[in-house]
Formats: sequence, C-alpha cells, structure tokens
Amino acid sequence: MRYKILFLFITIGAVFQLAAQGRVKLTGRVYDSDNQPIELATVRVAGTTMGTMTDLKGEYQLSIPAGDSIVVIYSCLGYREERRQLLNLTKDVSLSVRLNKNAKMLNEVVVATHRRQTSTLQTIDTKDLKLMPDATGGSIEAMLTTFAGVNSSNELSSQYSVRGGNFDENIVYINGIEVYRPLTVRSGQQEGLSIINPDMVGAVGFSSGGFSAEYGDKMSSVLDIIYKHPEAFEGSVSASFLGATASVGQSTKKFSQLHGVRYKTNSTLLSSLDTKGEYEPSFFDYQTYLTYKFAPKWEASLLGNISINNYKFTPHERNTSFGTATDAKQFKVYFDGYEKDKFETYFGAFSLNFFPDKYTQWALMTSAFVTNELVTYDIAGQYWLDDLANGEDGESTENKGALGVGTYHEHARNRLRASVVATSLKGATKLGQNELKWGLTHQYEKIHDRVREWEMRDSAGYSLPHTGQSVEMIYNLFSRQDMESHRLSVYLQDTYRLRTLWGRFIFTGGLRASYWGFNKETLVSPRASISFIPAANEQITTRLAGGLYYQAPFYKELRDTVCDAANNYVVQLNRNIKSQRSIHVVLGGDYSFRALDRPFKFTAELYYKKLDHLIPYEVDNLRVWYSGQ
Repeated sequence: MRYKILFLFITIGAVFQLAAQGRVKLTGRVYDSDNQPIELATVRVAGTTMGTMTDLKGEYQLSIPAGDSIVVIYSCLGYREERRQLLNLTKDVSLSVRLNKNAKMLNEVVVATHRRQTSTLQTIDTKDLKLMPDATGGSIEAMLTTFAGVNSSNELSSQYSVRGGNFDENIVYINGIEVYRPLTVRSGQQEGLSIINPDMVGAVGFSSGGFSAEYGDKMSSVLDIIYKHPEAFEGSVSASFLGATASVGQSTKKFSQLHGVRYKTNSTLLSSLDTKGEYEPSFFDYQTYLTYKFAPKWEASLLGNISINNYKFTPHERNTSFGTATDAKQFKVYFDGYEKDKFETYFGAFSLNFFPDKYTQWALMTSAFVTNELVTYDIAGQYWLDDLANGEDGESTENKGALGVGTYHEHARNRLRASVVATSLKGATKLGQNELKWGLTHQYEKIHDRVREWEMRDSAGYSLPHTGQSVEMIYNLFSRQDMESHRLSVYLQDTYRLRTLWGRFIFTGGLRASYWGFNKETLVSPRASISFIPAANEQITTRLAGGLYYQAPFYKELRDTVCDAANNYVVQLNRNIKSQRSIHVVLGGDYSFRALDRPFKFTAELYYKKLDHLIPYEVDNLRVWYSGQ
C-alpha cells in the first residue's frame, strides 16, 4: 500500500511538470501614439477563448501553449486593431504594441432649433451685424431701428427712440452692468462711437416694453448686451474711409481675454452737410473683457472701457433752400470762429461669481463710470434771407432780393464732470419648476456742472431784444452746480413653468423697489407676464406682459432754468421733482413656419402705453433739454 501511494504522487508531479513545460508566458505593454498607457485594452489569442485585459499601466500577462504558431490580437474601443504572429514558442515572450486612434470621417450633421420668445425680451442674431448699412460701420443700434416701434432721427447717432419716448428713456446693460453715455452731446456729428463694441458682442436681448423686474427703471426699453468668451484664439480687422476696428481674443481652461480697439472719423460724411467748413472729428475707443476661473466654483471678470472723442469744427458758410415751388426762400450764412469739444469716458466693472451648485449662482459686482465733457465754441455769423423765383425755363431759380440781413454771435464754455459708482449683489436659483432671481444695488453719484453760454443777435442794426436803452443778449445761460446723491434699489422675481394637457405656460412675476436720497422718493414697480405654447401646435407662442415703470431723474431732468428780470437764465436744481411714470400692457404672438424651403416667423404685437408725471422737454438734434418741472 505504501508503494502505491508513492507511485501516485510521482505520477501527479510528472504530469504537472509536463504541463508546465507545455506553456509559455506572454507579457508586455499596450500604449497609444503619445506613448501613454491604454487601460482595459483586450489581448486575446485568435481562434481561442484565451485572453486578458491591460491594467492601469497598460501592462498585461497571458499564459499560452508552447510550440504552436499563434496570432495575438490587440484591440480597444476607439483604436485600430493590431495583430501579431508568434512562431514556435519555446520560452517566455515580452511583446509591447502601439495602438493608433481609429478616426472615421462622418457626414455633415446639421442640427437646427428655433428659440421661442416667451417674454417681451427678444433675442437678436448678431451674425449679420457687420452687414448693416449705417454710418457707424455695423452697430447694434442700427439693427434695433429695423424693429417695430424703434426710430432713429439721425444716421450719425447711435441714439434711438422707442414707442414715443425720447433718447433718455432707454436703459442699456453690458454684462449686467448699466452703462451711460455722455450727457452734453448736442448733435450726431459730436457723438462718436457707441459704447457697445459689435466685435465683442456674444448675445443681444431687446425689449420695447413690458420687460421684467430684473431690469432697471426706464420708461421705454431695455437693451441687454452680453460680451462673448472666446473659444480659442480669434481676431478680426476691418478698415474703411470712416475708420478702423480690430479685436483679438484668446482662451484657456481657466483664463479668457477679449480686447477691442476702434477708431472713427466721419469727416467724409460731414463734408456733405449744408454747413461747409473744416470738420476734424476723431473718436477712439478701447475695451477689454477678462475672465479668470481661479477655483471650480469661483470666477472673476473685469470689464473696461476707455473712450476719447474729440470734435473740432471751423465753419465757413451755409446755404439752405426751403419753401415751396411758388414760394421758395434761400438762407445763406458766412461764419467766423470755431467749435472745439472733448468727451472723455472711463468705465470699469469687476464681478465675482460663485456657483455653489449647477442650479444656483451668486454675483457680487462693482462698477465705476466717469465722464469729463468740455464744450467750447465762439462762432459769429452774417446771414441773408433771400426770396427766390423760378426762372424762365421753369427749373432754375433767380434771386428776387433780400428779405432780411443780420448777424449773430454764439459763445459757450461748458464743462461737466460726473461719476457714478455702483455695487450690486445678485442671485439666481432653480427650485423645481421655479426660477428665482433677486438683486440689491447701491449707487453713488457725483455731478460737477459749469455752464456759461450766450448768444448775441443783431438784425438791421438793432441788437435783439431791442430796448432802446441797453444792449442785451437774446439768450444766456449760467450754471454752477455740484450735486451728490445715493440710490438704493432691490428686486425679486420668480418664473414658474407649468406643463398641462393644453400646452406649456410660463408665468413671471416680480417686484422692484427703489429709493433716491436727493428727493426722498420711494418707488414700487410691480411687473408680470404670462406666455402660452399650445400642445396642438408648438409653432405658435402667445404672451401677455405689463407693469408699472418709473424713471427717476438723473441730472438733466432736475435742472430748472429760472429767468430773472434782466432775461438771464440761471440753472437751479429742483429738489421737489418726482419720477416720470409709464404703464405698459403688451399682447403679442409668434407663428413659425417654413415656406419656399426657408424658415419664416410672423410676429404681431398690440401695446398700450400710458405716460404721466412727465417732465416736459425740448429736442434739438440729440440734445434733450428738460424744463426741470
């Protein structure tokens, strides 16, 4: 029995030894074209079930039969398969293989969608912005004038009026910061460049009435501009007889930067005006937008703008014909003197954004706006008013004689310095079907105003007004005002989305309140809107919006001109002035469809706008002069 057990152990050992001598070990590493290890790559022997996978280091180990010729297959998703043939294996083998990426060319895929407008804020496509035929070379404001209810009376200006309002009733935001324009610009040729650089714009939203509570206190419209984040390195350059623009942008995972430079001179256009002379306008603008993501949930951004506009004009003569075919007149003036204006604007905004989760965002923003404006002119003119008559050929005209002659002299030394510093805390969060937005803003304003302008007018040897005892000016204005004030505003807004069997409803309601320390006035503005997309036809969208909109005076509105017994006008600040008010109700709808193999959208709006508590004003070109009452 002892010998049988010993023989059994010897036999088993011999079998294991033979089995061990009949297999070899295949080891190695699988890596890509960048020499980086490929994990979970498959290594198998063709025609068998033997195989393994690589580890985190791309290494593998496989035991295969000795003496045979085998084919080893290496494969991984996204890489081309590789095969290696091994002949007459008698000992262990080490084999490393490189796998190349498997690139496949796919056919072009076009994904198209239609953005439904569920509020009065409509999104504007900026891809064709540069093709707008305007004197400023493709501005956002030129595109706005193509919308219903938006008008522009001066092609040299970026100002516009909406549904009966004036230029000052439109609020403009860039990246959530309210921006301002120079306050003493009187004509389109003085204005220069718009504060919005079209080369840096990423998204544009515009509402001509009925906008929500998150936007500030203006009576007519809101323009919401968002500057873009460059996806990689990009740049653009353009030039024309009216000036040149250049922009450059660059982006990494954490940092992005965008810069834009513009120069404009519209002397070529101005030379075609009725008033002939030497026009020397020079407008320069530099803007930058920087963002830095210094932590996974934190992001900082900086927006900066420097604008320097110089306007110099030396008039020579003006010849204007007016009247009817049977009663034509000609007004001719010879000038002496010049005008020299300078408008400097500096604007900067810093924003700190915090994203605690994907549904919530907080933002702390601070901004500063400084403007330094100087308007000076001394211009004398001698004028003739002539009566014209049609010539014998019925086309040419001849001078029948002078109706009147005279002279005048205009003088101004006006200087305005204004600064606005604002700090805001804003937040937005999604709670189920609700989207809550809130904000708190404090604003400090400081104004330094100096005005000294007058006009002397003489007709037929008499100074007007003619008293017979003294020489008086037909017009003169004096101002020496310094003003400081604080404003506080807060808003709360909720948007609720509801899906039913009849369709989708979007409800938005909000409340905005503000306080101005100058006149001790508190304002409360409720605003609401509802939109409906029917389930039967989702190409139709209807909306109804309305609210109460106040416009608190800034500075021009509260300047009250007081006339004394000697016909002298002196500017005084009316501390009892109150805010202007408007009520908006807007009912609108869209219908999207395709015809002629192209997309179309039919839009209709019915609006009601009531204005009261208004401050009367006069408009002279771009200058809006308020009564202060």
